[in-house]
Parts: sequence; structure tokens; C-alpha cells
Amino acid sequence: MTPPGAGGGPAPPGAGLPTVAAVIDVGSNSVLLLTVAVDGTGRARTIDEALATTRLGAGLARGGRLDAAARARTHEAVVAFAARARAEGVTRMWAFGTAAIREAADGAAFARDLEAAAGIPVEVLPGESEARLAYAAVAHGLGIDDGATLVADVGGRTTELTLGRGERVAVAESLPLGALALTEASLRGDPPAPAEVRRLIDGVDSALAASALPRRGAAEGARLVASGGTATALAAIDLGLRAYDGRRVHGHVLTRGALEGLVARLLALSAAARSSLAGLDAGRAAILPAGTIVLGRIAAATDAATVTVSDHGVRHAYLRAHLAKTGTVARFTALWA
Repeated sequence: MTPPGAGGGPAPPGAGLPTVAAVIDVGSNSVLLLTVAVDGTGRARTIDEALATTRLGAGLARGGRLDAAARARTHEAVVAFAARARAEGVTRMWAFGTAAIREAADGAAFARDLEAAAGIPVEVLPGESEARLAYAAVAHGLGIDDGATLVADVGGRTTELTLGRGERVAVAESLPLGALALTEASLRGDPPAPAEVRRLIDGVDSALAASALPRRGAAEGARLVASGGTATALAAIDLGLRAYDGRRVHGHVLTRGALEGLVARLLALSAAARSSLAGLDAGRAAILPAGTIVLGRIAAATDAATVTVSDHGVRHAYLRAHLAKTGTVARFTALWA
């Protein structure tokens, strides 16, 4: 049973008090917590964020079972994040799972285990829904215009692509191009050997060629926007941040040249050297080369001169949408103010 205030139950008394809400994103590589306070005018601000690299999708074959150690790490992180959010006084809290949970034979059972242990509803998102949420986060958080926009969300097991104009989605797709999965399958060397890199690039290009979305984005001259851990890590490195700062990352523009330079730089470094880069989480460093290749090949396939980075991702849109269902219309455009 969901505890009062953890899902869609009645809001607590106290007119004028801010609504404090949280979402936990149970991803294939990382578990993310976002907690916000929404005042009486609907303005939201972040009061807590956290990340745990649990590698839930490690070693997973589609239709296979989740790794026991990865399950345990993820279970611990979700329970801890739920407790952490409650300590901030949340009145609403949700969680969702993505590719690792939806593709695993025991994914649905694991989601139920998390619900029981953390005391919050856990939804397993279909790939297209994940893609649409990534687009919604960008459309709201960056205030995109009515020109064509292609949003790429590079995750641990999949990459979601969504093409739209303004807030209207035209088409969304989930591709098997995740940074964790591709690292495990293709980049074994430390640093990766040139032949490994070539095979990975060829495989990514083949998957993108099989999709109509990149070609359509190129034909429409779509602006390319990227969300997810790969994109935000690359922005932090490009900015030379000593510690991650979402305020500075959000809206940062990477040129194609800068992106290609980052690919070359990361591929030349060992895993230990990547982990020592300022502002880069160690868990992200291990899979960043593969994710960077995916984003770079998407830019090439869409003929995009630049990539705009969004700190807002699926979790932001998911939380905003679920708050709206409870009657709280929130603006997430100035979360750091």
C-alpha cells in the first residue's frame, strides 16, 4: 500500500505552504533523485538532487534477468533516496524505471519489490513514453520555439530520439544505443583500441541509418538538443567545471568541432584518467566514451552544427506531469534561482 502523501492522495493541510515533491529515476546506469518545492504561484525550485551509479543494466541481455548485485545496489539506492526525500518533507513522491527494468524478464517483479520497500509507486516506462518525456523536459526547460527540434536522450541501455516543433511531438523512438550496453559489448580495451572504436562507430551508424528520424531531422533542419548523463557530463568538461553545476550546463552549446574533440580526448584516456577529470562522476567516466560516440554520430547523421545541452531530463518532465495530475501546475524554468 502506498503511504499517504507518497502518490496521488489528498494534499496535507496548510494553505500557502509550498508543495514539496520528489521523483526517483531508476535508470540502467544510475539512480537519480530530484526534490523540488513549488510555491503558491507555481514556481518550482530544486531543494535536493542526488545520484548513485548502480549499473542495474550491467550484463543484461534483452529478456534475461537482472544481475543480483546490481539489483541489490539499486534497491539500496532507491530506499535511501526515498528516505532522504521524506526527510525534506515531501508530500508527493513517485519513481519510474526505464530500459533495464522494462527489458529484463524479472523487471516487473523488481519494480514491485521497489514499491514495497520504498513505499512509493514505481512505473515502468515504455521507450516511446521515455522519449516523449525527454522532449517535454527540453521544451519546457529551454523554452524552444516552433522550429524543428530533435531531442536525443542517451541512456545506459537505449537512446531516445524525439522530433517535434514547440511543445508538439511529431515522432518518438527508442534505439538500442545505450552507453553502458555499448561499452560492455564493444569497448573492452583501456583505453579502447582503434579497431574497437571503429566497430562501435559502424554499429551506431547502422542503427541510426535504420531509423527514419535522423534523416527527417536533417531534412527539416532540426536543432539538436541532448539530455541525459552523457550530454551533461560533456558540457561540464567543455566548460571546465571543477564541480557539476546544472545552472551552467543547462543551455550550454557544444559545436560539432568541440564534440569531435571531446570524443578524441576521451578515447585517448584510460578509465582512471577519465575518472580524475574535474566535474565528472566516476561512474559516468567508465561509459562516457561510448555515449560520446553515440551523440557525435547523431550529430553527424542529422547534419547538426551544434548540440544544445539540457540539464532537464525525463525526471523533470515526469515530476511536472504528475504534479499537474494532483492539481499543482508547476514551472520548472528557474529551478536553481
